[in-house]
Amino acid sequence: MLDLIISTLTQGFIYAMLSFGIYITYKILDFPDLSVDGSFPLGAAVTAVLLVKGVNPYLTLLAAVAVGAVAGFVTGFIHVRLKVRDLLAGIITMTALFSVNLQIAGSNLSVARTTD
Repeated sequence: MLDLIISTLTQGFIYAMLSFGIYITYKILDFPDLSVDGSFPLGAAVTAVLLVKGVNPYLTLLAAVAVGAVAGFVTGFIHVRLKVRDLLAGIITMTALFSVNLQIAGSNLSVARTTD
């Protein structure tokens, strides 16, 4: 029973961090950034692929943060420099990141391509 409580709290704290990241873009920055729907899985896909290849977990964390930042930069660039509305810029980036995520993960749910 204690394991269930600990795993529930751990998972809840992880989702709380994700929701805080979304909250910042929606409420504080007043920018409906839908690209977070693609940037969170992008970071997860990069992390999974790098961990399977044996890269240091701390470096994979930095790589995941970097690709998430690049995704946010692309959305901001489309909105500010190309003068596309903020909501549409997020949708464009989200759609593009869906394809990028499939390419990074090798369009396979099992990144390691092994089953135990």
